[in-house]
Amino acid sequence: MKRFFVLAALLFTACAHAELTQTKAHGFHWYSQDRQEKLERQIVPQPAQPISPYEQLMEIKKQTQNKLAKALLEPSLDATVEYMQAQQVYAKHNQAFVRFWQAALLMHPELDNTLNFPTNNAAIAIHNDAMKGVIENIIQKSANQYGILFFYQGKRTVSQKMAAHLLPFLEESKFAMISIATDGTLIAGLPNSKNIPLSVLQQKMSLEAHYMPALFLVNLKTKRLSPLAYGFISTTELKERLLDVATNYQRFSYEGISA
Repeated sequence: MKRFFVLAALLFTACAHAELTQTKAHGFHWYSQDRQEKLERQIVPQPAQPISPYEQLMEIKKQTQNKLAKALLEPSLDATVEYMQAQQVYAKHNQAFVRFWQAALLMHPELDNTLNFPTNNAAIAIHNDAMKGVIENIIQKSANQYGILFFYQGKRTVSQKMAAHLLPFLEESKFAMISIATDGTLIAGLPNSKNIPLSVLQQKMSLEAHYMPALFLVNLKTKRLSPLAYGFISTTELKERLLDVATNYQRFSYEGISA
């Protein structure tokens, strides 16, 4: 009996010691709940991104096209009216945009491209007349800065026709020109005639027989060559090409060339 009480006392002491020294166990429920609360604290709801005007427009367009598709695939009075109403809303917005566009052109004339590139027939005629004066003025000034190289094949009719076309222009504009026959046949009347085989020229520049007659503009100061024309072109075209090369094609810019 005495041994029993001793064992019981030892057992009681051991149990009490275990409760004091060991960490209390946690169940799965506690772990899941604690982790969920931690995740909820970490997740911060993000505000919805506002839809852009372009996305709004595309959505309206999509809805309108869907109404049209329904009216075509499932024809009915209601479907047709629904599409027409949607189309009318879109048209009203478009009309308002056009009104503001016209008002903006009057308030900001620098935005009006028709000042440089008119669309009215009467305005086009006036603009073209003014441009003729601009072209002639620039050509006269360019004659002191540029020269012309004329590459041709004397046996070919197209080269002979182009040569006859060039002579009056050279006399009028005072451009200096060097004429270069590439097939050994010189054309009479051309200034500063030279005979250089095509194979020799091709060592210095990209030039093929089917490109000729060919005209190049030469900057007399920098000696830089700029292609001017290939094949037969009229005097008007030639003057426009000279204008473009001399002004770096400014007439095709948004601002155009001031007349």
